[in-house]
Amino acid sequence: MGGARPAACYDSSKAMTLTNFQLPLDLRLFELANRDGGPWLDATMRMLSTHAFGIGFGLLLAAWLLASLGRRSFRPLLALALAILVSDFAGSHLVRPIFARMRPCYALPPGTFRWLAPAANGPSLPSLHAANMFALAWVVLLARPRLAPLAFAVALAVSLSRIYLGVHWPSDVAAGALWGTLAAFTGWAVSGAVQERAVGR
Repeated sequence: MGGARPAACYDSSKAMTLTNFQLPLDLRLFELANRDGGPWLDATMRMLSTHAFGIGFGLLLAAWLLASLGRRSFRPLLALALAILVSDFAGSHLVRPIFARMRPCYALPPGTFRWLAPAANGPSLPSLHAANMFALAWVVLLARPRLAPLAFAVALAVSLSRIYLGVHWPSDVAAGALWGTLAAFTGWAVSGAVQERAVGR
């Protein structure tokens, strides 16, 4: 198994003390998902985990909502923006420091797992890739249910990619899905209040 450190990694642990802890079944589930799936699956998982894919898919969903809802897209689009703000910014600056959990690619002995993508030596709980994708999926479900199966399928695939690539524990991803869900409903509630206030003027 390959445990060599990929290029473009950086060490942020000097600014924060990280803790290596695993929840029940974390290691077993990590080992199941981190197996060698071959060059094609490796490349697919790397692509799913890129920021370019996440941004591109988010913009595609936003464009789809705008095209299908027209003037009624104000609330969904605002909800998307607010959900991502809560999920990514608050997740990174408020939630992750609370747990300060070490990533598996820094916690496990080299050579005992596959590490296929760059990852900072910083807090890993929750997975923000998972959080952001599930935040998008939930807003899409609330706004345009027909698009939801695609959005949730992509969210699940991106979440799995983080474990497959060796940069997150399964419980990081599960926590990310929950955090993204909370962010989505927060964004939906706030956007609804903004819309009602704007209509009431």
